[in-house]
Amino acid sequence: MRIAVLIAATIWILNTAESVLRPLATSLLIWLVLSATSATLVRLVPRRWRHRRTTARVVSIFGITAIVALISILMVGAVAEFRSNLPLYQQNVDQLLALVQEYVGSKEQLSLFDLLQQIDVRSLLINLAGSTAAYTSAIFVVFLYVAFIFVESQAFDSKLTAIAGGPEEEARLRRMAIDVKSAIDDVLSVQVLVGLVQAVPTFLVLLLVGVDAAVFWAVLVFFFSFIPTIGSIFGILLPVLMTLLQFLEFWPVVIVLVAVGIVQILGTNVLMPALMSRSLNLSSFVVLVAVFAGGALWGVVGALIAVPVLTVAIIICSKIDSLRWIAVLVSANGDIPDTPLSEEIVELDGKPLERGAPAISEG
Repeated sequence: MRIAVLIAATIWILNTAESVLRPLATSLLIWLVLSATSATLVRLVPRRWRHRRTTARVVSIFGITAIVALISILMVGAVAEFRSNLPLYQQNVDQLLALVQEYVGSKEQLSLFDLLQQIDVRSLLINLAGSTAAYTSAIFVVFLYVAFIFVESQAFDSKLTAIAGGPEEEARLRRMAIDVKSAIDDVLSVQVLVGLVQAVPTFLVLLLVGVDAAVFWAVLVFFFSFIPTIGSIFGILLPVLMTLLQFLEFWPVVIVLVAVGIVQILGTNVLMPALMSRSLNLSSFVVLVAVFAGGALWGVVGALIAVPVLTVAIIICSKIDSLRWIAVLVSANGDIPDTPLSEEIVELDGKPLERGAPAISEG
């Protein structure tokens, strides 16, 4: 009964405080992605320099900046290519409208220009301006949150030491923090890997077929891969529609549909479950329910953060004897290891956790 009340209260709080919690959750997700990315980049540094904070920060900053700059340059070029071919797209849309009207037996001849004339441009521009201002404000708040989270994370170790009050309790809290961070990194690593496995072949297929702005659609496929099921549908639908809009021919559309469809199915239904079950042992049904529940509450943001939040909840429940049954219930096969991941890492280092050791990787 208490658990049902707790779930109901949590849902009510998430709905009521959505305007405050959603940008905060988005910021935490961005921080986790940047932290995992920077940790991966730091591993490329020789071991003797790896544990120096200055070196780690410099490598992280330059590495992430280079990745973002490269993607931005490619996206700008793709958008410019798309804009230069707008007259062709308009002509093809007119042909598609003519075919549809002929199929349904309509005698009225409509074009894209005729449809656009029926739109209230003034209202559209007002709504667009309001949406742009709202999104700009939200983006500013998110980046402000991310900056402060980065600052606060530097003081996490000292705060954890003060909270623990003793070496044994501090070691236990540090192990739990490492477990949570490692599990979240596993989730993000799997999602990034699956996204790349889906985005790179999609880019190659679109490039070989000759579809405009192939980089743009590949980047969209990568981000859609973070949303199970629904993301795969859009990852197939958008490139196919673009191919149809550009060529108005049968075979290019079929090639893109089959090739991109196979890539999406293999990534979503084969690679993702295999890697997820190996690293997190999460029930695929529970993951799907969590994604749809998060999407119903907070839209796309909720769908993106559903699996990381579920992972944290399972780890915390597995550490509390009275709540361990919840972790077992939502696992794939009931196998919840008794030995936390952090203890295995410490044993590999050959020494126990020491007081003052960092609980979360600087990344």
